[in-house]
Amino acid sequence: MQVGTPQHRELFCRTFIETHVAFEPEELPWPHLEGVDLERLRAFPFWRYARSIEQRAGRMVTAFAKTIDDPLIRSAVALQGEEETRHGRLMAHAIERYGIDAPPLTIADAPISPEEFAIFGFGECTDSFVGFGAIALARKMKILPDALLDVFDGVMFEEARHIVFFINWWRYEETRAGRGSILAQAIKALGYHFRAAMGTITGATDLPPMPALDDPELAAIVADVTPALFLETALAENRRMMAKLDARLLKPQVMPAIGTALLIGIRMLPPRVATSEKTPALTDGAQPVESLHARPAATSGQADAA
Repeated sequence: MQVGTPQHRELFCRTFIETHVAFEPEELPWPHLEGVDLERLRAFPFWRYARSIEQRAGRMVTAFAKTIDDPLIRSAVALQGEEETRHGRLMAHAIERYGIDAPPLTIADAPISPEEFAIFGFGECTDSFVGFGAIALARKMKILPDALLDVFDGVMFEEARHIVFFINWWRYEETRAGRGSILAQAIKALGYHFRAAMGTITGATDLPPMPALDDPELAAIVADVTPALFLETALAENRRMMAKLDARLLKPQVMPAIGTALLIGIRMLPPRVATSEKTPALTDGAQPVESLHARPAATSGQADAA
């Protein structure tokens, strides 16, 4: 499929529209939670920010769609606006359903322009990659019930659709504007990722601290989550999500490439040495006591080469 052609536009728009799933957040199979599961869900500090960001995204994408001349692209972007708005309603419903303390957070709307839509789209590429890893790790380590994670897994597939649609739209528009150099596009994409990350960091400064949670089991689980484990999980989940969409479509490459490079770098580091015990001084007749044990390097999973 040649990027920038009418056939390319037809493929990425039609794929996005045809994979849309109609549902109402209130009608999803939300599980009943109590005890430690409910405490863990309520303890996460991202609820206020996530709800506000999704609501803001719904307004921005819906407004941007109205500025697009191409009727097919306009229809696809308008549908994304509906889905972003629905994500905001889903977050609001989860907050209400589970009694989560998350007062509304006011976030100013972004200007409506292709430039702002590009910053938003590359930001979604980063957020989705992190989200893929977080949901998959929560499932693997039994941090939250599978029934609840199944609900959010559906949301993450919608995010996968969003970022694949976005990257194809962006490459389509760049190519049609005569900016088809792969190297130039890669450099430009990194710039957009940086701008989106700075916006996220700025917005997240208002997040409240994570409340204290008397949960030794969760503390032990979190202590076992190494950077390598998170990257392996995020890369594997990214591959799984991308495989659900038409292989002819372009897929986001920056975050998988960064994740792969970081994982390779981590694996090249020398094994860490535990230092919690100190070797006691030897006295006459005393036997040496081994107290330092090298941890073996991680060997699970191959790095994503995408």
